[in-house]
Amino acid sequence: MSLLTQGRPEGRSQEMPVSNLMSGRPGTAAASGEIGLSDVVSILRRRIRIIIASVVIVFVLGSLYCALKTRRYEATSDLAINPEGSDALDMGDVAASIGGGGLDFDEKLETQVRILKSKSLAWTVITELRLDKEPTFAGHRKFILFGPYVLPPTAPEQIEKTDSGRQNQLLAKFSNSLTVQSIARTQAVEITFRDANPALAREIVNHLSSAYAQRNFVTRFNNTMKASDWLSGQLNQLKSRVGDSQAKLARFQKETGIFGTDENDNLVLSKLDDLSKELTDAEADRIVKEAKYRVAQSGSPELIGTIVPDSVLPILRGQEADLKNQLAQANTEFGPHYPKVIQMQNQMAQLEKSLQKEVSDIQERFHTDYEASAAAENQLRASFDQQKQKAYDMSEGLSQYGILKREVESGSDLYEDLLKKLKEAGVVASLKAATIDVIDPAMLPTAPVEPNIPLALALSIVLGLGSGVGLAFVSENLDNTIRSTEDIELLTTIPLFGWVPHIKSNQDSRIKSAGPASKATAEAASGLPIALLRPNSQISEAFRTLRTALLLTSARMPPKTILITSALPGDGKTTVTVNLAAILAQQGAHVLLVDADLRRGLVAERLKITQNFGLSGSLTGAGSWRDVIETIPEAPNLFVLQSGLRPPNSADLLASTKMHELLEDWRAEYDHVIIDSSPCLAITDAVLVAQRTDAVLLVSRIAHTPRASLRRVADLLRSSNVHVVGIVINDIGVTDDYYGYAYSKYASYYTDDGGSR
Repeated sequence: MSLLTQGRPEGRSQEMPVSNLMSGRPGTAAASGEIGLSDVVSILRRRIRIIIASVVIVFVLGSLYCALKTRRYEATSDLAINPEGSDALDMGDVAASIGGGGLDFDEKLETQVRILKSKSLAWTVITELRLDKEPTFAGHRKFILFGPYVLPPTAPEQIEKTDSGRQNQLLAKFSNSLTVQSIARTQAVEITFRDANPALAREIVNHLSSAYAQRNFVTRFNNTMKASDWLSGQLNQLKSRVGDSQAKLARFQKETGIFGTDENDNLVLSKLDDLSKELTDAEADRIVKEAKYRVAQSGSPELIGTIVPDSVLPILRGQEADLKNQLAQANTEFGPHYPKVIQMQNQMAQLEKSLQKEVSDIQERFHTDYEASAAAENQLRASFDQQKQKAYDMSEGLSQYGILKREVESGSDLYEDLLKKLKEAGVVASLKAATIDVIDPAMLPTAPVEPNIPLALALSIVLGLGSGVGLAFVSENLDNTIRSTEDIELLTTIPLFGWVPHIKSNQDSRIKSAGPASKATAEAASGLPIALLRPNSQISEAFRTLRTALLLTSARMPPKTILITSALPGDGKTTVTVNLAAILAQQGAHVLLVDADLRRGLVAERLKITQNFGLSGSLTGAGSWRDVIETIPEAPNLFVLQSGLRPPNSADLLASTKMHELLEDWRAEYDHVIIDSSPCLAITDAVLVAQRTDAVLLVSRIAHTPRASLRRVADLLRSSNVHVVGIVINDIGVTDDYYGYAYSKYASYYTDDGGSR
């Protein structure tokens, strides 16, 4: 499978979006303005060392915290609190009069929690247990050498002599170690206390519960006793005032003759009230009878029949109606002189007399009733007026009588109520106090709760991982070096020619590490290139791929003179040059490797060959270049011309006619001439030589070459009319995905010992 990219159009535009150049991670995501999950994973993989270092550092800090943190134990006790107190004797009204009303249950329970956290109760516990002398509670921690050391506290013999500053410190320490919270939907309160001494923590919790119960009872009892003392004084004064009021009332009754329960309830008014009721009834009776009398006076049998339903008038009226009908029929049929008609007329006259007599009797009866009712009414009215006059005469004395009587009654009621409360005060004092029940007393804790080692270490890992990821993205954003093939595609139009993996040192004793990958860390002790040492390795295969791409750059014939350069020192151009020359020589072609970096040539050092006047001497006339050609036994077709001694005017020598002649000689005698030149941005030597070569390869190193430098060197070579055939990416990590699926997928296909699978 080919691992190279070819065929970039020569006319490709040089412009690119500014956002792509300024983004922390150029590439496909940057070009589209979006970042996907694969981009995030790629960033994390590239910065995995930062993440691991962050996790390790934070984990070590967390471990140090767990190792140096004082072990603290937590004692816990549960209390059941009824803020309402006991109501067993049904004295709710009396107890409410002393205090505690107006708040709902939750507010009362929170008040008790507040009391448990109060400084006064805390100081009581500190005083009784002399916590100011306890090293674990009041001692000072100092770090000596590799661990903390607790200094014993200095406390006075009498705690009352403790100064306010020290007292505030003790109270603050107590408050920070104490936790009191109500348990939801219950009347229970949980008390916890933490201390380095488990026995002391248990003792403090239990003592706090006892002190709270005692304080609650004493406070309530004292408040009730104060109220009792006040009531006793008020009773004496009230008793004297009630006696005076009763004496005044007795004298007033004797003087006015008013007897009764109050000013509204006496003999005169009672009689007046009775007469008023009787008069009202008589008046109503008279009105009814007068109305009936008026109806009877009308003489209408129909109306009279409505007020006297049990009279014979309805019957007589019915008979009269029937007789009139019969008389009318007989008169019509027989005439008025017919005997039967005359008889019926006589019956009619008799019936009318009966009706008149019945009406007269009813009128007389109603007249008699009306006269009697009117007489009774007049008599009662006279008695009422007489009794009313007596009440008027007593009105002035009644108001004073009512005032005196109410004063006596209110004083008596108040005295009796206060006397009852005074007798019950002692009982209420204990009843009103909140009922406290210790559900679970504090037990001796056996395991420390601080530090929570699993939680601390887990948080350390999470925090370290989060910090590492954050630092990874920050580092990625601040990194201005090329990191992927997309960077190169966005920065320059030069085709991507191939890649060279990161060179690791062989575990074989023949090979030792000599520095970073850009300096060929896989050099052998014999000085052979890595492509010759491990011909079947992945690195060698990468150079073979590069060789194939290079030979196919021209349809007519492959380039003969090839210059390899880079933007800056350290990009690995010498490593690429040496190994590419060795790979070309393996095909049987005669290859000349020329070190044209006259200022800092490294080919002789890398290949472990003896130093001679080399290229610089050939250009200055010190000798013929053929006399200083070196060969490598392992690569008989590879010939090496080193740079030689450093001249003072390297640029002039490389631009000279002599250099041009040498290139022509090399072109004629060798199949390929591989030239290792100096970095382009550092000096102009490479550009001078590149103008006279068939092809130029530009080497860039992953995570080393700045993006701006790569763009500038591409512009420089293009403006210098140099034939740049492609860019070689150097130092790609085996676990990275800089070149996509192929490299990461098949990285393990090759073995480091020179074999393949």
